[in-house]
Amino acid sequence: MMPLFSEPRVAVLPIDHRLTGKESLGISDLAEEHLLQDPDAVPEWRDITQEMRARGSLRPPPFMRTVEEKLEHVAAGHGIVVLPESTATFYRRPDVTHATISDIGPNQVNLAWDASRRSRLIHEFAELASEHE
Repeated sequence: MMPLFSEPRVAVLPIDHRLTGKESLGISDLAEEHLLQDPDAVPEWRDITQEMRARGSLRPPPFMRTVEEKLEHVAAGHGIVVLPESTATFYRRPDVTHATISDIGPNQVNLAWDASRRSRLIHEFAELASEHE
């Protein structure tokens, strides 16, 4: 595995959300929000919502297979998702927005391949990828 780059994680919100318009948010700003993904994917959010879990006031996230499905739920006002900035930018929609989460770690992008494959092409590709963040 070869680390390529890291990028900020963002909160994706419905366009009419109370936090819309803020360039940056803290994870505590999102504590009361319904997270539409596995809480283990955002351990910082999971950790600040322990009290809500103890009261049983957290709903489980709906099952979704794709980013598009997550964004449909966000646009409908069912909750928020936390994504890498490049993903949120790629899946741009007029009914959702995103803001950088300032106090959680970045998303790390890595290149991985089967270690038993010794092809020169794989290593050349890895070298090229590491040069083009």
